[in-house]
Amino acid sequence: MAMSGATLTDKTIQDFYDLKMNKKYDFMFIVTTRPDYKFMETSHVEPTDESTPNRELFNKMKNMLNDEDPVYIVFAVKYDLQEGGQRGKLVLISWIPENCKLKERMVSASSKVYLKSKLDGVAEESFHATNMGELDYDEIISTISKGKAASS
Repeated sequence: MAMSGATLTDKTIQDFYDLKMNKKYDFMFIVTTRPDYKFMETSHVEPTDESTPNRELFNKMKNMLNDEDPVYIVFAVKYDLQEGGQRGKLVLISWIPENCKLKERMVSASSKVYLKSKLDGVAEESFHATNMGELDYDEIISTISKGKAASS
């Protein structure tokens, strides 16, 4: 259980494993239920689309966010290596916009460590953003690849 008291729903855990193991989704959103904030559940899953470049999927994900509702995002990052080959990692992004209510901001912040511990297989590095400018695809790729990604 998170410090906030919220727990992941079984469906959210299943959605995560479908993203991780079965490659059914490119990304998913996890929110804390209102008004009691007792559960963390999937609010959106994006079906896998191999024909869409990863950067475009990232931009699509960004366009789905709003500036009032906090959400956790699990995104399947894919990148090419400088020495050849391709890698993929799951990243956890906490989107806690500046305009969200104080209680929602506090609940979201106090749930991150719990959530990360339950999402086995997400990258060690996690990201936090409060405005769209902080959601930078190139920065995420550079951090996740430890500078080994090919220029895009």
